[in-house]
Amino acid sequence: MGTAVVPIAPERVVVLDYAPLDSALALEVAPIGRMTILPSSLYPSSVETMPIVGTGRQPDLETILQLQPDLILGNRRSSGQIYSKLAQIAPTVLTPDNGREGEWQDNFQLYAEALGKPEQAEQLLADYQQRVKAVQAALPQAPEAIAVSVIAHWSGGIVAYSADSFPGSVLKDVGFARNPAQDAGKHYGIRLSREDLTQIDGDVIFLLHNSGSEDSVGRAEFVSNPLWSQLDAVQQGMVCEVDSANWSGGRSILAANQILTDVEACLTTAN
Repeated sequence: MGTAVVPIAPERVVVLDYAPLDSALALEVAPIGRMTILPSSLYPSSVETMPIVGTGRQPDLETILQLQPDLILGNRRSSGQIYSKLAQIAPTVLTPDNGREGEWQDNFQLYAEALGKPEQAEQLLADYQQRVKAVQAALPQAPEAIAVSVIAHWSGGIVAYSADSFPGSVLKDVGFARNPAQDAGKHYGIRLSREDLTQIDGDVIFLLHNSGSEDSVGRAEFVSNPLWSQLDAVQQGMVCEVDSANWSGGRSILAANQILTDVEACLTTAN
């Protein structure tokens, strides 16, 4: 969005999206204000008491101004249209995208640079790559022999997450095969009808569930539905329920590591 002159070590950081919140916490920076978020086990309890500054698309500029930040972090997709207003309050750094379509590592490095912690970010990314290798070694077979499907099931239908989504990029790092319908495309997900069974099947299904939403379908409801009982993954007991706040929301290093943890728990223990 231009040039931002930021403090060497910002101390009063406001975050307008999940990714900069995840990134700041990973780099041991506690924001002084955040947008509205879904509850997540990734975040310390202190996040719950942070002042709320609205959403990424509709931040409360007056509240942000009162917090007197020395740095604002967000993304261009949500906050680009109000960049000039934000920049009048404090130096503002927006990533080109929100990380939903798989570019989370680039975004993490940009946030780390703005926070004055590029070396720490490089180390965390190196640690992430070591974790990827550890997960690969723990799998019961080579990852390329395991076809995975990533879906969220709502009352209105199904979203299948592509190989180019945030969770898809982590699974790609591990080396998994993907359901053919989910193996391409620059959009993070595709909407399917309830009858599109072949597009959601695989050796394992990761079912994103939002416990805070009545519309979100969990594993027990999913596997007991006669419509889904014919899926290979259901018949083999390989449907793994995971937290959508982490798999879809986090979009940075903490969430990426949690995806690896969930994958390892799902595929190296009895379902």
